[in-house]
Amino acid sequence: MVNRTKENYLKLAKAFFEFDLSLYEMNLEKFLDASKTDVFSFGRPPITIEILTHVKGVDFNEAFARSKIIEEDRLKIRLIHFDDLITGKKAGGRYSDLDDIEKLTKTKK
Repeated sequence: MVNRTKENYLKLAKAFFEFDLSLYEMNLEKFLDASKTDVFSFGRPPITIEILTHVKGVDFNEAFARSKIIEEDRLKIRLIHFDDLITGKKAGGRYSDLDDIEKLTKTKK
């Protein structure tokens, strides 16, 4: 999840450029306009990157404050708190979300 700011869009654009990737239809206007799009998908399963600018039921600032940074192979990765992940999945309400909740809560126990 990425906070919807011009600064963050420019950071994403720079990263995509550095990896020689196309932004396709993720332009600044769509990125900033909450009424247009809240998920931008790149690639094809099983290798897909999704840039989320909003997650139902989850406030970005609160989720960011509860997030955690881990390091894997010298790469720092910010992870959403488990409770915020579950809240977002419940709010999404899709079959795949509900299935994810079932699998994730079994794993956590």
